Order: sequence, then structure tokens, then C-alpha cells
Amino acid sequence: MSKLGNVIGFEVRRNLKKKTFWYTSLFLPVIIIAVFAITHASSNHASSSSQQQTSSYSKTAKLGVLDETGLVNKQVLLRDHIVIEPNEQAGIDGVKDRKLTAFFYYPKNVTQVGIQVFAQDQGIAFTPPYNALASQLLSQSAVATVSSATHDSEAVQILQKSPSVTATTYKNGVETNGLAGIVAPIIFYVIFSFFVVMLSYFMISATTEEKENRAAEILLTTIKSRSLIIGKILSIFVLGFVQIVIIIVPLLIGYALFHNHISLPGGVSLSHIPLDAKAIAIGASVLLLGLVMFTGILVGFGSLFPSAQEASRYLGIVILSAFIPLYAIGYVVSSPHALIVTVFTYFPLTAPSTVLLRNAVGTLSTGDALGVLAMLLVTATLSILFAVRAFNYGAMAYNRRISIKELFR
Repeated sequence: MSKLGNVIGFEVRRNLKKKTFWYTSLFLPVIIIAVFAITHASSNHASSSSQQQTSSYSKTAKLGVLDETGLVNKQVLLRDHIVIEPNEQAGIDGVKDRKLTAFFYYPKNVTQVGIQVFAQDQGIAFTPPYNALASQLLSQSAVATVSSATHDSEAVQILQKSPSVTATTYKNGVETNGLAGIVAPIIFYVIFSFFVVMLSYFMISATTEEKENRAAEILLTTIKSRSLIIGKILSIFVLGFVQIVIIIVPLLIGYALFHNHISLPGGVSLSHIPLDAKAIAIGASVLLLGLVMFTGILVGFGSLFPSAQEASRYLGIVILSAFIPLYAIGYVVSSPHALIVTVFTYFPLTAPSTVLLRNAVGTLSTGDALGVLAMLLVTATLSILFAVRAFNYGAMAYNRRISIKELFR
């Protein structure tokens, strides 16, 4: 046990001393914060600019209208000094001759054809609110007509602003959490994706450095290969945890500062995220076994090659297999019993991501979960044995690649 601890401590300290580890760890949160800050600033600027443009445009624009519906309030047109055109062509000619800034044409069957707008081109840097003004003019007139006809304030308010909708869903007679229930389980998929992307190179190069430095033979005389490989795998998990903390802390600080400007789709609130014990237990188990499996496979592949550079050529194949299920996300969500979903669920390389997605969206049955966990447990064990055997054979092959056939003959 002491030797295993020594391996873990040595690997963690060695990688923490590398500048590249910190560069890659800090790069992601810095990019996320920078993108959010730029997007937020750009959105505020665009909103402010749009309001200024709309205000300026409505005061200076020369507008013409032809209303064949009879819905547009003529008093509003007179109040806003909007010209009533005798026919459609007259309005279009007015825009062409620069007598009008814009001409709004409301045909009789406006609900089917729509409002037609003809306007001056102000350039790409300035986008006048043609469509908004045309729609607003008609809707305000319709509201005024309904108000004068019915004197029903509730009907008028519904026309002016659609009421909010609160949905409560049930499954098997039990109330469900809707989109909010996805948040906690999907975190396990995010962590899995992060590990595969950010730590895959550490995985595949975990044993190549000893081979390149001609230290593998010496190591095997002082420690068993099984303890060495398990120690390296555990050290990778520790490094991954460090990177996750490095990423989460700045994001939590950003959320504390800008939580009023952060919203999730579907009205989900970060302060009211339900925690399903069963979904969390399945997600954590699949995450752990999936990471052990992928790490064992990549460490084993790295042991077969004389250098990390040569081993990394095959890295993309393993990474791609972890993200292929995303291309079938429609089946995962709406048709969980489709053949392609079943194949992805029980094929070892695609199983972790598929099951984590199904667990998040609630399409994973208890039977499938137990079956996949059993399969991943076996596969993870085999991957560690593969990594140990690959290191035993590849440790002495400093200048050549060990083939899979040679490994198992």
C-alpha cells in the first residue's frame, strides 16, 4: 500500500509542477468567463443601441400606411403624422422617390399574407425597426378596437401581454421535476466529457515517459506493475479533481457576481434543483466505472508505443467513440428502445456517455442501469489487466511498438 501511495504522490507532484498542466487547467475557465463577459457586454450594448435607434427612428421617419383591413386606428395615424396612401403602388413609389422612409401595407387577408413593409436601406450598421413598428401599429389598433367593443379589461390585458404558463407534469401518477430534474444527473455527463477531453493525453502518456527515459525496467524491479498502473490511474483521477476545482471556483465566483444575469432554459432556477438519489447513484457509478475503463484502455495503448507522440495518433479514435452517442441524441431522448440506442448502451466505449445521457433525461430503466453497470465493472477490470499486461510487455520495447497479437499470444 505504501508503494501505491508513493506512485500516486509522485505522479501528482510531477504533473502539478508542469506549466502545461496549469495552462490547460486555467484556459477553460478563463475562456468561459471571457466569453460570458463579452456576450453580456455585447448584449447590453446591442439592447441600448437598439432602443436609441428605435426612439430616434420613430421621431424622424416619414411613414406611409395603406390599411385594407380597417383595423388600424386612423386617430393614431393622424397623431403620429403617418401618411395614408391611396394605393399600394403609391406607397412603394413614395419609398423609391425618398418621400417616405417606410411604407406599411396591410392587405385584407393580413393573417394569411402578412404585413408587407417597403423601406429605405439604411446600411448594415443601422437596422431600423420596420417590422416591429408595423406589427406594433396593427396590434395596438386591434387592442383599442377590442377595448372599445367589449370593455373587458382582462381580454385587453391578454391581447397586450400573453400570460405566463406554469406546467406540472406527472409520470406513473407521481409529479416529476421537468427540466429541473435533468440538471443534477447531467453534471456526471459533463464531468465524464471533461475527463475524456482534458485528461486523455495524460492517460495515454502515463507510462511513455518512463519508457523514453529508460526507467521502466528499474521501476519493475522495485514495484509490481499492477501497483504501478493502479497508482497512475488513481493519480490521473486526483489530477482531474484538481482541474475540476480550478474550473468550478472561478465559475462559482462568476455566478455570485452575475447571478441576476444568468438564466437557464425552461425557467429552471439554480437555487431549486431537485436531487434524485437513484439518478445520482447511477450517474456516479457509471462515471467512475466509465473513467476507469477509458483510463485503463488509454494507459494500455500508451504502454504499447515507444513514445507519447506515436501513441497519441490513436487517441482520437477512443475520444470519438465517447461522443458518438451525441449524434443520436434524438433517439436517446424520444426513442430509448431503438436499436441504435440499445447498441450504444451496451457497447463498452459508447456505454458511459449514452447511459449518462439516458439517466439525465429519464429514459434509463433500472434493469438497463444494472446491466450496464455489470458490463462496465467487467470491462473496467479487463482494461486494468490489459494496461498491466501492456506495460509488462512494452516496458522493455524502447524503440518499437508492441502489437495486440504479440501481446496476447
